[in-house]
Amino acid sequence: MSGVIGIDIGGTAIKMGFVSLEGIILAKKSVPFDPTIPFPELINAVCFSLEDLMTSSAATVGAIGVATPGFADPATGILIDGTQNVPALKGRSLPQEFSRRFGIPSFIDNDGTCAALGELRFGAGRKFRNFVVVTLGTGIGGGIVVNRAVVTDAKGTPPEIGAICLDPKGPVNYSGIPGTFEKLACASGMQDLYRRLSRREEARVNPQDIFRLALEGEVAAMATVDQTGRYIAQASGIMINLLNLEACIIGGGISAAGEPLLEAVRKHMPSFTWPNLLRNARVLLAELGNDAGIAGAAAMAIQRMRR
Repeated sequence: MSGVIGIDIGGTAIKMGFVSLEGIILAKKSVPFDPTIPFPELINAVCFSLEDLMTSSAATVGAIGVATPGFADPATGILIDGTQNVPALKGRSLPQEFSRRFGIPSFIDNDGTCAALGELRFGAGRKFRNFVVVTLGTGIGGGIVVNRAVVTDAKGTPPEIGAICLDPKGPVNYSGIPGTFEKLACASGMQDLYRRLSRREEARVNPQDIFRLALEGEVAAMATVDQTGRYIAQASGIMINLLNLEACIIGGGISAAGEPLLEAVRKHMPSFTWPNLLRNARVLLAELGNDAGIAGAAAMAIQRMRR
């Protein structure tokens, strides 16, 4: 095969790309994602874009890999857990649909697991044995790599990084856990915190706006960035202390803020990380950036094909 298709199911868009076996994204497309639309309508829109991508790539596509929130049954590809952000996909199998329509092997895995695998094979994780990838966006996910293997249980279920409890008195998430990393530091968490601190409940801001306002010196925005960095440092410190990780690699849409985000995290790392371990740990941006889902899904498909 000359390449594979990687598909990243996000909260607001489905991104797809034709990826070489070396991890180079040669062509990309994106379609808006409305999680409330019926599955048949969604799959038709995605398949139409896939056909266009395959035609424009003019190359042999060996497999399709899908990175999605939640957890899918490895045998059937049916999403069975963690689909609150993608309800249209619950109980459905994207791999079965793609294999039926295009006649090639198709695979699916958790988006955090795929992001970690992508950074391991093609990105910032290439030089580390033990690290975590944290993806910050509509939700918070990621994957943990130990001895250069992505950590899952025997069934392939990934860890739930976003479910780490940071504040036992914090707001309860959809599953009843208080003060989770995801609830406090995802995009909506940042927005809620900014509204409270600015006392502007009607404010329509996104994380990019908040970082811009912080750079301009607005007090509420600066405090929001600082507190978000503290949450990320707290979660990262917990994982470094447990697993002696060499790096915390930050990706997802919020990571587009770059150095201001890293500075906020690094500032608070000593408050949560054992000094001996912190000396050997780094906080850095994912090299694959916002294409981590595509590249990671492709890396997963390549790995499964080679097995």
